[in-house]
Amino acid sequence: MNAIKHFVITRIGLGMYDEARLRKVIDLFEAITLSSLFNQSSQEFISLVAIDAHMPLGARERLSALIKERPNYFLVPIDVTRLINVRAGCFDWVWDCCQDFILAKGLLEDPSDYIISSNIDADDAWHRDIVGSINRLFSERLPDLLAMEKGDGRSTWTSHTAGIAATFPQGYQWFVAANAVADMTFPFHSMSVFITARFSSGISACSSRHSQWPEYAKVVQFDVGASKTAPQMWVYCRHDEATVSWNAVQGVPVTPEFEQGLSMMFGVDMEKVQQWRVNYPVTADVEYLGQRTTREQYDLIFRIAALNRKIRAIRSSVDAQNVSAADDELMPCEIEREQLIEKLQG
Repeated sequence: MNAIKHFVITRIGLGMYDEARLRKVIDLFEAITLSSLFNQSSQEFISLVAIDAHMPLGARERLSALIKERPNYFLVPIDVTRLINVRAGCFDWVWDCCQDFILAKGLLEDPSDYIISSNIDADDAWHRDIVGSINRLFSERLPDLLAMEKGDGRSTWTSHTAGIAATFPQGYQWFVAANAVADMTFPFHSMSVFITARFSSGISACSSRHSQWPEYAKVVQFDVGASKTAPQMWVYCRHDEATVSWNAVQGVPVTPEFEQGLSMMFGVDMEKVQQWRVNYPVTADVEYLGQRTTREQYDLIFRIAALNRKIRAIRSSVDAQNVSAADDELMPCEIEREQLIEKLQG
């Protein structure tokens, strides 16, 4: 059986600069997501934790300390004020930076190899066997992928790589502050998207909105698979730093037995979760309308990227006779860019 390298991408603190809020987010990341990853039955994966290059030093040092004893865990700094290649409806720009990091660090020898990619948000958890299960599945299917590449049914634009988009539809929705839980069925939910494709294809779990992977798979002619027999394989956490609205009344109180299951089957550090509730009490623990600031952050990132591209285009077209005219055109763009960056980081 051929092993395929598995890259797990987690975004934390991109466009976030408030130290108090970062402390709260990192505490939850440590208690739930990082603990879940540390307790995976297979550690045959490389964790890429995408952080903002301008993250306050204290937060960055805290994250570095959390993973310093783990040789397969890395922080990937991304300067969101220097981006140019961004696309709505996906996080390709995060994967683009991760690809550069992977090659610079020598984490993949052949850049045309098949790899596995997945996302897990910085507040969610996986069943302890999910990495091992996916790695086995995709490694077993590698000969099929190689054969599919040569198939007559592949178009010119999809001939470089075949691929598989796999998911586990069953999970839990956990309302952390209210300590309530509900069963959840959602194929291709964010932490349940697992993609294999050639690294050189540029396609990863970041390439599409998670819920739309079955449709995107048609574009790239990937196989789509969903387990019909697996038990709940992920935990989707809801709390007052979430970006999506939720209402905890649909959940039922968490029992001691379920808490034990969160620890044993999903690797969640329940003591740290309980301490998080003490440290960050909330009043609205039943209904939450979502973080509007996150939308504003990403809108600013996209606007800055567009100006970066315009500035690059102007500079690349300058010749000796038009330096003054180019400066006149550049100045308002650079002023607007700095204003947007100040607003983002303010």
